[in-house]
Amino acid sequence: MKLLSVILMCFLGLSCSTVVVSENTQDTPTIKEYKARVTYYYPQAPYWSKVSCPKSKTAKEGITIAAHPDFKYGTKLYIPELKSAVGDGVFTVQDRGPAVTRKVASRGRAYVFDVFVSSNAKLRHMTSLKPEYMKVYVVLDK
Repeated sequence: MKLLSVILMCFLGLSCSTVVVSENTQDTPTIKEYKARVTYYYPQAPYWSKVSCPKSKTAKEGITIAAHPDFKYGTKLYIPELKSAVGDGVFTVQDRGPAVTRKVASRGRAYVFDVFVSSNAKLRHMTSLKPEYMKVYVVLDK
């Protein structure tokens, strides 16, 4: 059995307690942890808030994240370090980009996740306060 505490709280809306997940349960999502480089982007021009995901047309702060093609559109990610700083820390893969697909910010050593924020001021604030590398939890499809 796996012990997952804070991770599933955000996805399932549970209170602050330990959640036990059986590896054999078919209804329970599989969660994988990555140490990844987290960067930020904002709409410098009107077209920058458009995303490449066909279902969601516009990027939204606290929801949109750009990710490597290894992560399908719609995949849910949880970044505990960003909870309360950018939404609730739960994001949906809705965008791609050359920086994340080529892992530029990590020099090819780790996945790069690019979080959408609403302004240049927020981008500067986040990059000055938050670490470059963070734990990212990914809910995998069964």
